[in-house]
Amino acid sequence: MVEVLGIHGVNKKPGEGKMKNLLVRLWKEEEGQDLTEYALLLVGVAFLSISTIHSLAALINNMFGSAVNQLSSATTAPGIM
Repeated sequence: MVEVLGIHGVNKKPGEGKMKNLLVRLWKEEEGQDLTEYALLLVGVAFLSISTIHSLAALINNMFGSAVNQLSSATTAPGIM
């Protein structure tokens, strides 16, 4: 295995510390901050969309249930032929 000389003379394998370097770079650079802000915004929009769709689905389900009940009671009412 190929090893390279790392920080403070410690042998490191190639590729080690890439995630740490990426996180440090994202923390220091503005592009990383923008990326984080967009990710948080996307998560917020997705959460609001899902909760709104869930609420609307329940409301629509109740409306259709009410319509079915009214139609079934209208067809079974006495005196209707």
